[in-house]
Amino acid sequence: MGAEDAIRELPAAVRRIVEARTGDAVFVIAPDYRVVYWDEKAEEITGLLADDVLGRRCYEVVLGEREGGAPFCTYGCSVMHLARAGRPVSSYDMRITTRAGEKRWVNVSNLSVDSEEGPYLVHLLRDSQGAHDTLEMARGLIRLSSKREAAATSRRDVPALTPRQLEVLQLIAAGKTVKEIGAELYLSEATVRNHVSAVLRALDAHSQLEAVAKARRAGLLSR
Repeated sequence: MGAEDAIRELPAAVRRIVEARTGDAVFVIAPDYRVVYWDEKAEEITGLLADDVLGRRCYEVVLGEREGGAPFCTYGCSVMHLARAGRPVSSYDMRITTRAGEKRWVNVSNLSVDSEEGPYLVHLLRDSQGAHDTLEMARGLIRLSSKREAAATSRRDVPALTPRQLEVLQLIAAGKTVKEIGAELYLSEATVRNHVSAVLRALDAHSQLEAVAKARRAGLLSR
C-alpha cells in the first residue's frame, strides 16, 4: 500500500491534517503504534519507503534517540502517554537512523487526533541536522576557548624571573652552594645572595627548598 492508498484509510480528521500539506514530512501513528501513513518527504528524510514502513510499529522503524543515545521511540513513549492523557506535546529534536545507517537529527511536532480506539498521532518532521552541526561547532569553540583561557591563566600564574635568576635557581635545584654558584657564574657571593633573595620573593618562598618545589610545580624547572 502506497501513501495515496494509505491516506484513504485514515480517519477523516486525520486525513484533513495530512492533506493540508504543511511542507513538512508527515507520518501518522495509530493508537496501537502502527505506522498508517508515510509520505514522500518522510521517505526523503529517512530513506525508508512507505511500502517498507506501513503496518510496522513506529519504534521499530524510526529508532529515535535522545542526545547521548538513549532511546526516545519506545512502546509506551512519552508522546503517546501525553496524547492519551489529552495533554499537548511540545516539539522536540531526536536523532533517527536512516535506511543507509546514518544518524540524523530531525525536529518533530505532533498533532493528536482522538478516535474511538485512542489517539492518532500526526508527526511533522523537518531536518535539523544543520542546526545540530552548528551547535556542536559552537560547543567545540567554547571548549577550545576554555582550554586557551586555562592555559593563559596558567601562564599568568608563572612567576617572572630574569635569565640570571633562572640560572641561579637551576643551580640551587642542582644542590650548589652560594660559593659554588658564584664560581660557576663568575659572580661574587654577595651578588648570588641578592639573586637568591629575588628568587625567593618572586616565588613567595621562605627557603631555597620551597622555592625549588614551587618552581617545579610552575614548570620553571624540569622534574
